[in-house]
Amino acid sequence: PPKKRPTTRPKSVTSPTDDIHGNLPPGTPEQTVSREGCSAPEVIVNGSLIPDSTTDFSTVQEIHFVGLIGRRGQKRECKIQCLNGVWVGPMCTEGGNPIKRIMRRCMLRLTDAELNGVTDENRLIPPDVEVSLPHDTEVRFRCVEPGLYKFVGNDTLLCDDGSWTSDLPYCVATTMHRNFSLEAPPTILYHVVSGDAGLAENGSIVVFPGTIINVDCLFQRHFGNPQWMWTSTQRQYPSAWAIPAEEKNWKFRLSIYYAKDSDSGTFTCVTPHDISNEINIVVKDVHCPAIKSVDHNRVMAVEGNKMHSKARFACIEGFELVGPEEITCQASGQWSDDAPRCEVLKCPPLVSESKHLIVSTRNRTYGTRVVFSCPTGFKLSGAPFLNCLKTANWSDATPTCNPISCRPPVVPVNGRVLDTGRFLAGDFVQYTCNAGHVIVGESVAICTDHGVWSQPPPKCKAACEFPGEPSNGKVIPTKFHYDIGEVVMVGCHTGYRILGFQRLQCTSSSHWSSPLPHCRPYLIQS
Repeated sequence: PPKKRPTTRPKSVTSPTDDIHGNLPPGTPEQTVSREGCSAPEVIVNGSLIPDSTTDFSTVQEIHFVGLIGRRGQKRECKIQCLNGVWVGPMCTEGGNPIKRIMRRCMLRLTDAELNGVTDENRLIPPDVEVSLPHDTEVRFRCVEPGLYKFVGNDTLLCDDGSWTSDLPYCVATTMHRNFSLEAPPTILYHVVSGDAGLAENGSIVVFPGTIINVDCLFQRHFGNPQWMWTSTQRQYPSAWAIPAEEKNWKFRLSIYYAKDSDSGTFTCVTPHDISNEINIVVKDVHCPAIKSVDHNRVMAVEGNKMHSKARFACIEGFELVGPEEITCQASGQWSDDAPRCEVLKCPPLVSESKHLIVSTRNRTYGTRVVFSCPTGFKLSGAPFLNCLKTANWSDATPTCNPISCRPPVVPVNGRVLDTGRFLAGDFVQYTCNAGHVIVGESVAICTDHGVWSQPPPKCKAACEFPGEPSNGKVIPTKFHYDIGEVVMVGCHTGYRILGFQRLQCTSSSHWSSPLPHCRPYLIQS
């Protein structure tokens, strides 16, 4: 059923004998069909069972639903029907035909490690794993190494409504694997003297026309002479014990000279104990199709397109090969794989720990140069640019943007610094001096984008502050601060006289030598 769509599955389902209307095959006793209600069917959603105990199905006779049916998962209208208190079905439409019962799937497990199975959709059956195959699936079998094992059984099985049309075939070890036992089928090996031959997917030995090939039946000579038999009727084939000393006592050889199409057929070796093994030979001029050269970034060297010819591939600089570097023309007349393609080489996406990093381009193909920068207040740490190399790697690690900061400011002697506690680019600090001292230098400094303060730290120098002016008087000279030892003179306006010391001197303690005098008016006596 489609995902996320509830699909009914009956708790107990029976298969109707012929159809859902109760038509029975000939000879079957007639049964009474009652309309006894059925319990709630199970519902499976995404593989999980969803119980339904709230809906009453006692009066429901049919349930219709949509199912994914067949080998291609086609949507079909399906139904189950309540008969005699049991859900019957499911039954589905097929190609516009009336609703009928779904054909069951077949289970298959290959426990024989030497047996190879391939479906009619070229799906390889994995060894020792139980697989479920749809109705009407055809599976072809052969031994993994024809000649080294004897194939016993039908080479093709068909799934027919949950059952296979015959028993599973199997492979029997031959004399080479069983210490030349007289009970074992003889091993059959082949050797190409000149020309070419190869193993096809169906287990046949494909022989190129004009080839000279020896086919050896492995059997101990002192137990008697085996016999070669063949299905071809066009000519006879010489057979005898091999001539080389190291082979003459265990290889009974049949030779095919300058093979022709008419030599195709089954060659069987029968031992004196009437135990046989066989191989199938197909004489065929095998050529693989020409490889299309539509990729202008690909370079290929092709030996040819005959069987076992190889084609090798590479890409021009800046591109990488996607697919095999080498393919071979197989006995089936097809290349062992599709020709590869060349894709532009790309370096991995740049990943930065800094969210402030500015990248000049997002292109990451071969030869690209990426330049990095940072916003105001940040400095680049690492390489200022990266190149995408032909190894599909960047030339260096990705840089980062780190905040620019200045060293903590130096606190002047007899002074202090007013700051916020951080010293990043753009932040400023203010210097002040303690009482009795004056600042020499700039009182404000800014942290620049170079990570240094805009002004050197000032100094606090001992001094006297302006003593003030008396009413109706003045101080000469007038300044904000006075150096140690400096003298000021206090004078009064006309009509006023000074009361106190006229001369004040700034002492080393940053205090004036005397208090500020007063100006008093002259008294006029009458």
